[in-house]
Amino acid sequence: MSGQANALSDEKLVEVIVPAYNVADFLPRCVDSLLGQTCRSIRIWLVDDGSTDGCPAICDNYALRDRRVVVIHKENGGLSSARNAALDKILSLAPIERGKFIACVDSDDWVEPDYVEFLLNLIEATGADVAQCGHYIDFSDTRGVEKDKDHSVRILSGENAIESLLRNGPYDVTAWNKLYRTQVLEDIRYPEGMSYEDTATAHLIAEQAGSVAVCMEPKYHYVQRYGSIANGTTWKDSKYDLVRAGDEMAAWVCARYPGLEGAALEKRVFVRLSTLAHMVNTCYSDKRRIREMRRFIVRGAGPLLADPKASKRDKLGTILVVPGFWLFRVVWK
Repeated sequence: MSGQANALSDEKLVEVIVPAYNVADFLPRCVDSLLGQTCRSIRIWLVDDGSTDGCPAICDNYALRDRRVVVIHKENGGLSSARNAALDKILSLAPIERGKFIACVDSDDWVEPDYVEFLLNLIEATGADVAQCGHYIDFSDTRGVEKDKDHSVRILSGENAIESLLRNGPYDVTAWNKLYRTQVLEDIRYPEGMSYEDTATAHLIAEQAGSVAVCMEPKYHYVQRYGSIANGTTWKDSKYDLVRAGDEMAAWVCARYPGLEGAALEKRVFVRLSTLAHMVNTCYSDKRRIREMRRFIVRGAGPLLADPKASKRDKLGTILVVPGFWLFRVVWK
């Protein structure tokens, strides 16, 4: 580890975790946007996850330039492993030396100058344990779309936040648009060797939180990179991790929150519709998997279509799948 995890006396110190793997073309913009925050009391943990490009040198140079930057060099283990490495370092510090808040930022994204201040103010104003802002989806340097234009402040209980996760509501599974009180993450680690790690942990975090606050004013720029797992143009079997993570979330919820069984079914259907859509996007076909996913959706079609809370998107996808995958494929294309 290069740089020092210096104790900063400000009680509002925010620890920002930035995993980096072979993103030398994007990393400087990300780090510069963090160093330029209106909230100066931040410590940035750059986790070089065994990069083979210029990332290690970029990380070390930032640590030399600014004492708020700490670098962790480690063998490649994936995004979960990198986040966990930083969490372990932060939580190994004496309570007086570590920040009261933690944020996660992906190294190919960037943030508005008041990203941290906005989330910190939202937590302080509401007393919530987790705060979430909105984001732009950046398709290029000149083209971006605001995710949600409803900027009202919503405060959700832990159970309501879990329902939102299941139904893809305003409080979502992503880690990077949130600020957490440090104690919320003390017992949370991301599953290593598995993609869609945010989906695999979001419900556990929501349960740890007494309440969450959501204001979708956009402060984060989510950059669409088509080499990524979620947006790639080539099929990767890691997409099946989304189905696994969604099913595990749904099973966990059904065991603890019987009143959310309908929402849990919607999550199970959604992850399958998303996977089928990605197959269409990448011109990939796995007849056995398609059959399994379609069979599940058909079995759940009745309850889902009768659920007044289920989204129109998931209902439409279900209606298209029931006659056969061929219809879903034609319409989706």
